[in-house]
Amino acid sequence: MSIRSKQLLLDASVIILAHELDVWTALLREADVAVTSIIAHDESLFFSNEAGLVPAPINIPALIEQGAIPELSASVSDIERVRAVFDEELNMALHDGEVEAIAILYADESDSLLFCTSDKVAIRVLARLGLPDSGVSFEEVLESTGLRKPLPPEYRSEYFKRYIAVGQTARIQGKGVPYD
Repeated sequence: MSIRSKQLLLDASVIILAHELDVWTALLREADVAVTSIIAHDESLFFSNEAGLVPAPINIPALIEQGAIPELSASVSDIERVRAVFDEELNMALHDGEVEAIAILYADESDSLLFCTSDKVAIRVLARLGLPDSGVSFEEVLESTGLRKPLPPEYRSEYFKRYIAVGQTARIQGKGVPYD
């Protein structure tokens, strides 16, 4: 998988960490970054000002307005299609921004997108839907763009691969699907 040939859909946690690590601007230069509507207008705003870790304000809507990054939206029917595949417990564990990103991937027939997330439930869901190659760890993104940085465990490739495997096992076993 060539990360540079794909458009990267970034989860809110990845956007926030990119700001904390002060690689956000370089990442926008080095990769084809996109965000979902929910992440742009809601989830990326959830960071701690008190912690003082983000060197610059996170203003995704302004970047979209300037044309610096595209905003992608899933249709209501695509979101419902993803939500219908899983039981209530799994649906409750997924954030709306992750569901929208996964719905976009699930509907994407061009195979031109990669979802970069550190959320283990979202990673498992990618595998459960048969999309294990439609996701990528932040570590892989940083390595492919020459922006390598030390990262918390949940942003590393090993973590991503572990939860892809868990999701693939659940897919084979039929776990996480609604009860009839």
